[in-house]
Amino acid sequence: MATPSFVESRRSPRGREASPIRLALAYDNYHKQHEALTRDESLHGISIRTHFPLSPGEKVVILPEAGSEDRNTGRVVWVRGLEIPVGYVAGLEFAKPLTPLAGPQLRPTP
Repeated sequence: MATPSFVESRRSPRGREASPIRLALAYDNYHKQHEALTRDESLHGISIRTHFPLSPGEKVVILPEAGSEDRNTGRVVWVRGLEIPVGYVAGLEFAKPLTPLAGPQLRPTP
């Protein structure tokens, strides 16, 4: 059976890793921090699980680890509810792709 062509359509490979991250959202004027859990990540974006609603097209700021000044901005590309009523799953696209060495910025914050 041939592999469907959409499987190869990603711009960069995704690594599966569950890591806690913090986000600031446009609808909060970026003042409130929200916690999320990454499901997978790549140089161009991440898939997250959240307990707060997001909307496609919404702008987000991904906050760095403690001690780092680098922030990454992005937008919500897709959202769906979880199979159990505990939250949401969303795909975020980075405004500027990460460099291969910048990946650790998405690691857990203390």
